[in-house]
Amino acid sequence: MSKISRYLMICLVIFMVGCSKPQGESINPPTGTLHPVIETVTETITSGQTLLQTTITPEPASAETDQAPAEPTVNMTQELAGVPIQLLPAGTDITIRKIQMIDIQNGWAIAVGGSETEHILRTVDGGKTWKDVTPAQPIASEMTGFIPANFSAWDANTGWTIMAGSNLIWATHNGGVNWDVVPVPFRIMYQALISILDENHSWVFQFIEGGMQHVYTALNRTSDGGNSWELLLDPYMDSTIQGFDKTGAVFINSQFGWLTRDFRGVAPNVHLNVTRDGGFTWEVLYIPPPPTLPDVFNGGSCGLYDPRLLSTQEGSFRLLCLFFEGDTLKEKNFLYKTTDGGSNWQILNMPDGDLYYTGNRLYAVSRDIYKSDNGGQNWQLIRTVNWDGQFSFIDQNTAFAVAYDPDDDEYALVKTTDGCSSFSIIKPELISSSANR
Repeated sequence: MSKISRYLMICLVIFMVGCSKPQGESINPPTGTLHPVIETVTETITSGQTLLQTTITPEPASAETDQAPAEPTVNMTQELAGVPIQLLPAGTDITIRKIQMIDIQNGWAIAVGGSETEHILRTVDGGKTWKDVTPAQPIASEMTGFIPANFSAWDANTGWTIMAGSNLIWATHNGGVNWDVVPVPFRIMYQALISILDENHSWVFQFIEGGMQHVYTALNRTSDGGNSWELLLDPYMDSTIQGFDKTGAVFINSQFGWLTRDFRGVAPNVHLNVTRDGGFTWEVLYIPPPPTLPDVFNGGSCGLYDPRLLSTQEGSFRLLCLFFEGDTLKEKNFLYKTTDGGSNWQILNMPDGDLYYTGNRLYAVSRDIYKSDNGGQNWQLIRTVNWDGQFSFIDQNTAFAVAYDPDDDEYALVKTTDGCSSFSIIKPELISSSANR
């Protein structure tokens, strides 16, 4: 997670967990300008492993955390009409905020240029030049200032998006030249989570509104590439996954998937959600606490992140916990792995940071970048940087990243071809769009 996101989470934990405790040390990001290339640092961390037993037991939704409201507080079914988002002219200075590369040449990005409305861009030359392929999304009248785009791609041609304030899901199958649009019953406020299985199957978790540990969610699924969408979960009727932030969703086939959430220190029974029917219903799979912090689920704030499925039996995720050690707020990450559907868990210490899977190599990325080539048993520090990064790995050695310096509020697009040992800056250029409007 970014330094800003981590700081906000820390503030939340201090409020919830530390009301009766002295506040811990303040956590400030390092200062300085953006320097993607610095001196190599080498360090090895050996993490012990523990095999624990647990059992998959479907449980009813918690009335405290997953109860849906009696009725919506706003009209969520209106279809939007109005002036569409205009394509950015060639030559506009763009700031890329999120990147998803498909291969070394082809990829997608979310960017802004001249305003806080996010646009969807596409490159075919490794990020040197970009075309604005944003669909003709009407801007909701109540949306002013920052208008985020939620986008995810399957390949260089296929992707789905839903914009802030919208109930329209857009699909492209030719690299953004054309978009098909389908209205769904509910509108999102700002954010959504898109999970893609293949070019035909995709799930969109729409975050409708929130409050008091609820993040009311409508879940839609397509099985035909976005030509039609089926509403699986109604946020005002279904209560199974309405509580807490949804941090990731992954499917191994059209029926079986995992959903991870951050429980914010409110729910002592930290768990994974599992579906076996394509998202209609979600079971609760409780997980054991890490053996080195057996009481952290009761006294800390823990969440599940970065899920990965290799089969219906084999998968992994990252557990992030914030907790007090004396008067000091601490952060600790663990890698959870199972090969039997969650009956047993291997729990490994891991460095702080977002977890990326690239074949047999794992990366833990914060301002310290680590790698593991033996499934998380050992971690080697590759490099320390002074920026926060959102990465898109092509293979074990090649990745693109959006580097962000919160001190100066500056973004840069960077690339590595040597496994994060060094980075080069790419200066993106916006060229004429090929999108049909």
